[in-house]
Amino acid sequence: MIAEGYLVGRIGSGTFVAEGITPGIGLRAAGTREASGRTEAAAPAGQDAPRAGDGAGGLIRFDTGVPDLERFPRRRWARYLKEAAEEAEGRYDYRDVRGEEGLRREIAAFLHRSRGMRCDPDRIMIVNGSSEGFALVARTLKPKFDSVCLEDPTIEITGHIFLQSGYRIEPVPVDESGMRVHEIGTLPPGRLLVLTPSHQYPTGSILPIQRRLHAVQLAEEADAYIVEDDYDGDFRLKGVPIPPLYTLGPERVIYAGTFSKTLAPGLRLGFLVLPRSLAGKFAAFKEAANLRTPAVLQAALARFIRDGHLERHIYRMRAVYRTRRALLIEALNRHFGGRAVIRGDEAGMHLLVEFPDLDAAPEWSRSAEYGVVVDSVEDYCLQRGFRTRQIVLGYGNIREEDIEPGIERLSRFVRERG
Repeated sequence: MIAEGYLVGRIGSGTFVAEGITPGIGLRAAGTREASGRTEAAAPAGQDAPRAGDGAGGLIRFDTGVPDLERFPRRRWARYLKEAAEEAEGRYDYRDVRGEEGLRREIAAFLHRSRGMRCDPDRIMIVNGSSEGFALVARTLKPKFDSVCLEDPTIEITGHIFLQSGYRIEPVPVDESGMRVHEIGTLPPGRLLVLTPSHQYPTGSILPIQRRLHAVQLAEEADAYIVEDDYDGDFRLKGVPIPPLYTLGPERVIYAGTFSKTLAPGLRLGFLVLPRSLAGKFAAFKEAANLRTPAVLQAALARFIRDGHLERHIYRMRAVYRTRRALLIEALNRHFGGRAVIRGDEAGMHLLVEFPDLDAAPEWSRSAEYGVVVDSVEDYCLQRGFRTRQIVLGYGNIREEDIEPGIERLSRFVRERG
């Protein structure tokens, strides 16, 4: 509740109810959330395939946005894929443009168990990854909308997709509590909002309830929509996953989910949960564009989820990422002490590090000369020059034994180039 903004902890005083939570918008929906009754159990670890690429004596990469691909259950997935292909009667023809009904039902049930979301499978649309989902949103809504408010900083692909569809991009600054939506007075006609409220990238911040309520209210007053990107909401490493913004305004929020982080990006499987008023419009556009996701892949994933393997994999990976995050923080504290400020909530597969005492920010791309590759937060900014002393470190697809030497190399780089 502290992470969501309902409570505020004050050192020496206690824990108090936060100010600025007004009854009304979305609270009834939030109050109907039910906790999942399913108990997650860890599955036996499979055999790890040899890891290709850098590490040890080569480059150590703190890549972001990539899960641990070694631990993807290849053999189990291959078995489900084989079964789906062999039993694919009718699946080699054109199918429902919204996606396989079985997969949409399993996703709806999974979202209820894991997020407290109640959504009809008819409002779910399967897409080839979240990028296609965003492109579908941009193109379908273009006749009515022509500009979009984006978090700044944010992942660059989102801006590229909307720009290519002819939208104007309006950056809104992000602070330690997510997008500063409270600074948006009103939404003019024709404007969308794109938010990552459960774990903002790259800052790692969580949008508190006050800003969530304000965002939904803005959308309702402007007859507009919020696109909610929940790219890694399954990997909250402390407590339970943050309830999606969708639960506060299901008729104003287009919820975008993906299996790229929970399983593997190469599957190219994602989904949208649409407001009821938009479901038919999106299906008609997708049909006219002849956009479809392979039915056999969908059938395999439906069975994979139905048999509990998705949740077992998520449970197992939370433990892996929690360990790596702890090792990374220990290494940062050991090599930098108070010179490195770690930001972002305990979730996902990355953290943000700031070096506020540097006289001048180094050219972060040159860290490769010291054997380590990191991302500058500045590379994700629409308005440049404000985050030059910040980097983002991914720990999803790095070996644990590479974390310590990687941070040691980063320390030498900062010491000699900073």
